[in-house]
Amino acid sequence: MTASTSLPRYAHRRGTRGFAAFVSVIAGFVVLGVGAVVLPTVALDTIAASWLIPLTVAFGLAHFVAAYGLIRHRTWGGRLVGYLAAIGIGIAAYGLILTLTGMDPFEATSKLPSDRAGAEGLGLLIWMIGLWLVAARYALKAIRPVKPNAAAIRPLNVAAAAA
Repeated sequence: MTASTSLPRYAHRRGTRGFAAFVSVIAGFVVLGVGAVVLPTVALDTIAASWLIPLTVAFGLAHFVAAYGLIRHRTWGGRLVGYLAAIGIGIAAYGLILTLTGMDPFEATSKLPSDRAGAEGLGLLIWMIGLWLVAARYALKAIRPVKPNAAAIRPLNVAAAAA
């Protein structure tokens, strides 16, 4: 038994799944921090806060569930990372549109000077989009089925080997 056949096929992608889980956990910590620490201190309407805080915390915790699924080699883990990335990128893109059109949510709710708050908020949104893109790319690469390379497989010629 050679080294390449002693492991199951999915084990050769363990690093890809681990990296995707690591990046998903980083995104989960950021979202959880926003939901549990930042949003309760922001001056929001009570109805908006009563919706945003639990949804953001649940969204952050879903990242940890997805990372667990990736580590345990569950196909739903990669799909969940893809769904979370799509939702996160959509929300961040909406935040970018708001920021670039002058209705900056960071300037209105931050104690920092408005230009600095807008710049930091813009940087956070762009960084999170990049983080979710990396997580989704590696998570979806890790769960796709491995197909053998037909060009690398040579037919075994038993008659020539016996001679």
